[in-house]
Amino acid sequence: MTDIVTVKNLKVIFNEGNEQVYAVNGVDLNLRQGETLALVGESGSGKSVATHALLGLLGKDAVVTADEMLYGETDLLQTSRRQYTHLRGQELGLIFQDPLSGLNPTMRIGRQIGEGLKVHRHVHGQALKQAVFAAIEDVGLADPALIARKYPHELSGGQRQRAMIAMALVMQPKVLIADEPTTALDVTLQAQILALIKAQKAKHDLSVIFITHDLGVVANIADRVAIMYAGKIVEVGTANEIFYHPQHPYTWGLLDAVPSSDDQRDQLFTLPGTPPDLHQPIKGDAFAPRNPYAMPIDFKKEPPLFQVSPTHFVRSWLLDPRTPHYQPPVTIQKRWARFAQLHAEQTNDPVVESQQAGGVPV
Repeated sequence: MTDIVTVKNLKVIFNEGNEQVYAVNGVDLNLRQGETLALVGESGSGKSVATHALLGLLGKDAVVTADEMLYGETDLLQTSRRQYTHLRGQELGLIFQDPLSGLNPTMRIGRQIGEGLKVHRHVHGQALKQAVFAAIEDVGLADPALIARKYPHELSGGQRQRAMIAMALVMQPKVLIADEPTTALDVTLQAQILALIKAQKAKHDLSVIFITHDLGVVANIADRVAIMYAGKIVEVGTANEIFYHPQHPYTWGLLDAVPSSDDQRDQLFTLPGTPPDLHQPIKGDAFAPRNPYAMPIDFKKEPPLFQVSPTHFVRSWLLDPRTPHYQPPVTIQKRWARFAQLHAEQTNDPVVESQQAGGVPV
């Protein structure tokens, strides 16, 4: 499968007066044609900053560097502001996290949706009106003519989010970045918006980067999942690998924080501590102070990227062959057992209990 987006060693530093914030600290990322990649992590982990750097949306206080940042064959590091203006909307679409602040409160919805077509495609008059109505109808909003005449504050939260999706898709981009599009919605509306994005992806052959802090949201939408912490991707793999064969303690915590239908716990799990202060470069593993499995080396040296499978990579010293034997939480052991069962069903091999050599699951 061809990569449509390739990012290598992306770093973003914000200058705040005499201080600097190391928001993104060496991200490697690739998005394949036609897939949905979920970028998951707590608030402040660098998810939105990394994708906004990709879109050229960061302000003058941001210093963006990378070994490589490509959209197809286009080198985004060498792209001018004028070229970016052409790419955004026409090639790269964005759904903002908060539609109420993402939409212009002084403009009618129809005008906002049609603005890109008018400026970039020179569509006017009746053709523009029909295109806007079609875009509104395409995202499941009834009475497009009425919706087009309304202002953002006159719509419900779900309607505003659908209008944002229409605005992002009206130019038929090849890549769609959805920045926490369901955060402010209730569970029912979340499910509707996720189903809509999934349907639009299939209809328009989109490649999607879906940003969220909630692993439960992406269970049925993502092909691959990248876990981000303190400006780095600490684990990446297929959805099955992340949900059923997770290897990083941070991923374990995120999974344990998601309620399930068979959950018997009185309280949901919460990760101890808080994310690190990114005003200073971090020594060792950024997750070490919150990691109950941390070893002395975690506080001294950053772990390299270990390969678990051809599609599964983890940045944790737990996967070093020299690591002493360890037992993950019982909830994670159950997920590993389920992964072994799924593997056996797919390959017709007998189920083999997970084994560990030097603490490394094999």
